[in-house]
Amino acid sequence: MSTSETQEILGRAPDRSHSYESGKRWIPCYFGNDARRLQALCKGEGCLVFTGGNIWGGAGGDLIQIEVDPSGACYQP
Repeated sequence: MSTSETQEILGRAPDRSHSYESGKRWIPCYFGNDARRLQALCKGEGCLVFTGGNIWGGAGGDLIQIEVDPSGACYQP
């Protein structure tokens, strides 16, 4: 599921988000779309983790993890 599809289902944009490098960033010749990840907080719901793209910034935006946590403790910038 893409970022835009997720926002359409939720009916709103995330309250906070940040991106970070995954460990796959440092694998030589790795061309997958999750060298970076994007974590988004939806207050009162929890966190969503999306692929953030490859090492050149292309691709990404696929939902890979859902954390149900109404307190928001799942968000770790």
